[in-house]
Amino acid sequence: MLWFGRQAKDKGSAGRDDIPPASLEVQFDKDIAQSKLDGLLKELGERGGLEPYLEALKLKHELFLKALPEDRPAEISRETFNTLLSSIFPARRKLAETLGHMDDATLARVIGDLIYGEGVIEERIQAFCELVPKDEKKPRRAMWDLAAELLHFRAPERIPLMTRWVWDANTTSGALREFLRGNDALREIPLDTRPGTFQASRAWFGEFLAERGFYRDLPFLVDMLLAQAYADYVKAMSAGIGMVDAEFGGRGDPLELVLKLLGIDPRARDVKDAHASADEPTIH
Repeated sequence: MLWFGRQAKDKGSAGRDDIPPASLEVQFDKDIAQSKLDGLLKELGERGGLEPYLEALKLKHELFLKALPEDRPAEISRETFNTLLSSIFPARRKLAETLGHMDDATLARVIGDLIYGEGVIEERIQAFCELVPKDEKKPRRAMWDLAAELLHFRAPERIPLMTRWVWDANTTSGALREFLRGNDALREIPLDTRPGTFQASRAWFGEFLAERGFYRDLPFLVDMLLAQAYADYVKAMSAGIGMVDAEFGGRGDPLELVLKLLGIDPRARDVKDAHASADEPTIH
């Protein structure tokens, strides 16, 4: 299906990044998806409901679109980039030193090429990652996540979220694995990291949510559902060894990891404050 009706209407340079869904060789489980959705809605219900968090994600999109508009801007300043980076987790933790050593002109060029370049998305992401030497594995992987978030939150209806926490074929781990029945026993999972695979996966989740009566803001609802699944996985794997505390903060808030993965403030930032951030004069 078209991603919620907007792709057919979009024209101009951004339209070339429309991603046709690939054929999936796995079958996601609706019962698991329902369980994850129920858990997410329960936690959100205790924090004021779903709407404030959808609004925060929409405001994040507005921030990215203001910084990276339809046509390539004459300048992408370091200040502008830092504003975007502040809402991208975990890239801001893992890339602060790497990006800090990069000169402003190079940074502006590679971001511009990622968003506005002529190649297909996969080639542009790979070129973006080439800024980091291959032997610097952790920063290089973080560059992939950074590229994925820049592309997605600038155009969330067109481009799926392709971060490694959504799916990492190299480690066969990520949120998508959590929706496969009997995933603990699976040694191989036939999912790759082509954009079309991510697109087909989120189309499945979009249809699942529509069947349950959700019709608005589906790109962000899918993001939240995937983040809930990955947060459940991390918490289960790290129980008793303190990993969640070390990586993501305190253990008292069940939503903290979900919101950090999505780059929205886990300390209950209200919509007014988020809107003010989107209107900062650093975006030009």
